Amino acid sequence: MAAPAAAQAGSSPLDPLFTCRDIVDDVARLSCLDAAVDVLRGETESGEVVAVDREQIEAAEEATYGLSIPQLRLPGLSLPGGGEDAELAELESATASPARVVVRDSNGQIESIEGLVVVDISENRSGEKVIRLANGQVWRQTDDTYVQLSRRRADNEYTVTISNGALGSHFMRLDNGGRRFRVERVE
Repeated sequence: MAAPAAAQAGSSPLDPLFTCRDIVDDVARLSCLDAAVDVLRGETESGEVVAVDREQIEAAEEATYGLSIPQLRLPGLSLPGGGEDAELAELESATASPARVVVRDSNGQIESIEGLVVVDISENRSGEKVIRLANGQVWRQTDDTYVQLSRRRADNEYTVTISNGALGSHFMRLDNGGRRFRVERVE
């Protein structure tokens, strides 16, 4: 049949189904569709083809925001750590801050994420702040901006906004009205 050959040549695993739809003869069309569905089912069962929806893609983008992952190609969802369990954990961790707001540009790319809940703020040996978020992300300060923290406020009472800077850099601002400071994601 034409369906398996089209599956290899097409840019989408669904192309053979669309090709079959154009066949006028009912018997030939049904035969083509059956063959295309069989190929697609086999590719799905083997893991060669994975179906994702827009929500999963956006969750993966949020979970990997700030990481430099050259081999990550959406919608493949090849998240760090590998395996379905790691992928599910990363996707679930993206929702750990329920009041978060994701701001996207006109192309759908993340510009900033607001309202991320802080779990811990520490300082490394170099005097840089290390901020651990409720979604599992860890960010490290990379500039010498003074970050003022209130002694009356627990670390987990803060939320942060992370926004894009120039050339792939990122900025963070605590919700205490302080200045933004340059950060990089370390986990």
